[in-house]
Amino acid sequence: MHWYLLGIIAATLLINHLFIHLGFVNLTYRMEIARKVYEIGEDIEISSIVENDKPLTVSCLEVHERFPESFKVKSNIYTLFVRPFQRVRRTYKVAARKRGLHAIEHVHLRLGDFIGLKSDQRYLQVDQEVIVLPEKANLKESLVPVGALTGAVSVQRWIVDDPLMTIGIREYTGTEPQRFIHWPSSLRHNQLMVKKFDFTTDNSAMVILNMETMKPCWKPVEEEIIERAISLTRGVFEELEEKKIPYGFATNAYNDSLQRKGYFYHPGLGQRHLAAFLEILGKIHYRVPSFFELTLRDIRKIRGNFTTAVIITPRILESYIQPINLLSRSLSRTVVIAVEGEHLSALNSSIIKYGGR
Repeated sequence: MHWYLLGIIAATLLINHLFIHLGFVNLTYRMEIARKVYEIGEDIEISSIVENDKPLTVSCLEVHERFPESFKVKSNIYTLFVRPFQRVRRTYKVAARKRGLHAIEHVHLRLGDFIGLKSDQRYLQVDQEVIVLPEKANLKESLVPVGALTGAVSVQRWIVDDPLMTIGIREYTGTEPQRFIHWPSSLRHNQLMVKKFDFTTDNSAMVILNMETMKPCWKPVEEEIIERAISLTRGVFEELEEKKIPYGFATNAYNDSLQRKGYFYHPGLGQRHLAAFLEILGKIHYRVPSFFELTLRDIRKIRGNFTTAVIITPRILESYIQPINLLSRSLSRTVVIAVEGEHLSALNSSIIKYGGR
């Protein structure tokens, strides 16, 4: 009996050793995220898949997945029992509290034996990224006209006053302005008809986002005012897309993936065009490698195919006034939106100005 018990103990220790020694052999882990782009607070569906491709059970596998600080949960920890040649998929949902490019970099796997005496561990790189878009600002509720632009002039007419080309007529839906009703055609068809317009590429906008809030100093980054400017930029993009006015994008933000200072994209239209710009807004951070005056100077030199500039900035610094005025002289229309409205009145009277509420 004594030798029998010793044999059982020896066999147990041997099997236990094999569980630990061979536990990570042919054991794989991967993480899948349902899609790349999300809104703030939207459910992000994550799946973690563990595959045990060997004829040996993995008795106790602890998985510790760590998430970025901006996620509502810091980590997801669970334990698995994985049979031979089994694949285990666990799907769950998390959410992000703020805009940004959020990286899930690694996962910690801890393998325990079946009697709880020993353990082994691995750190695996997963390198998954999620883009969380900025909140969309309601332009009507967020902006206040400054100076001459008051009264009956609405925020929705701030880019172009009227379409450039009439390409036909169509039935009145009740949502079009009454001034677009074509009365001769309405009488002829015995129902209300409206003019159908086309905005040509000669009437296009360059949206210019400034990420700078102050000249270099020891003060911390002003996240709130920058985020408001980014949200306003999204609102402008989506309104221009809805109105079928071609729009480009320029900013002095740093592009990590391209390793270059700033962005400049010529005007275009379409959902893919919009999605690309929104992803840029989601990814940009608070690092400012270039003064805004230099960005405005470069845009003036490039002078692409656009007639309107829409400048969106957290605030107007005194050093911006002359470069903005110079740019406005070469364009049909210039619109300046400042989250904080100080110094707006110092800009040329021909510039359309908005401050934040």
